[in-house]
Amino acid sequence: MTGKKFLALAAIFLMGFLTACAKKEPPAQDTQNTRAALRPESQKLMALLPDDGSIPGWTREPEVRFFVPDDLFEFINGASENYLIYGFEEVVTAEYGNPDKSSQVVVEIYRMKDARNAFGIYASELNPDSQFNQIGAEGYIGGTALNFWSGRYYTKLTVFEESDDLKQEMMKFAQELSEKMGAPGELPAEMRWFPEKDLVPHSVRYLPRDVLGQAYLKEGFEAKYRRGGSETKLVVTTPGDTESAKEALARYRQFTAGSGEVTRDLTSPADGGFVGKDSYYGHMAAIRSGNRIIVALGGSSQDYVLSQATSYLKNTSR
Repeated sequence: MTGKKFLALAAIFLMGFLTACAKKEPPAQDTQNTRAALRPESQKLMALLPDDGSIPGWTREPEVRFFVPDDLFEFINGASENYLIYGFEEVVTAEYGNPDKSSQVVVEIYRMKDARNAFGIYASELNPDSQFNQIGAEGYIGGTALNFWSGRYYTKLTVFEESDDLKQEMMKFAQELSEKMGAPGELPAEMRWFPEKDLVPHSVRYLPRDVLGQAYLKEGFEAKYRRGGSETKLVVTTPGDTESAKEALARYRQFTAGSGEVTRDLTSPADGGFVGKDSYYGHMAAIRSGNRIIVALGGSSQDYVLSQATSYLKNTSR
């Protein structure tokens, strides 16, 4: 092969290679961003991310990722199941850099079905030993993470090393995000009705299904109480309308009688109920008021658990 022919073939090969490169599909992140931008809800979610410079010194990295229920596992692996239980809809995540800081800040904003589910996933992951604050509806910071919930959003901020300086920067991010999200809204009424006396701080939880392990108790809230050396769990659930609640209480009585003991039926307070012994918690009391069932478990005596359930009931009328 002559030198001229070799150069000609090399030129043709090079042109073909460059043409093929030019026709390559855009990077996955660009395709994903384009797709997300076409969804109005995704646009709203992305708009919550801090703009460059809104937190002095910090700029957003080019890649912004979105995940929905079908691919959430790719982002958080096995933890995705818990998020789906709590009505997860979509998450946006981005990283921010600052040349004067020793770590990036990772922002994750999860849009949940509603405020009670946002609270639910937040509460399921919180560390009660963390430092709590009033960012959004409530938040906490500890180690390399700051989490808070506000309305239907659950936000997680993460850095890659622990320092007071980076904690202050995460607080700045959280304040900016909270302001963009607007008013956090009121706590669900069921949370406000838990009696304050003996309540273990930050122990209230939202249960989206299978309350007390019973499929017919569809959703509810629970809190822990500590008095002396004993602990009590107070649970409230609304299985549906009044007739559904009647049926659910009857089924729960049957369950208690089968696995533990029903010692006394009640005609009051409210629409009555029963007291007895739970096979796991010991003392228990269950009462119904309309479509609501209140159950107290544990404690030092049947009188005490009944008083706890009654205290919650009284608060509902305030």
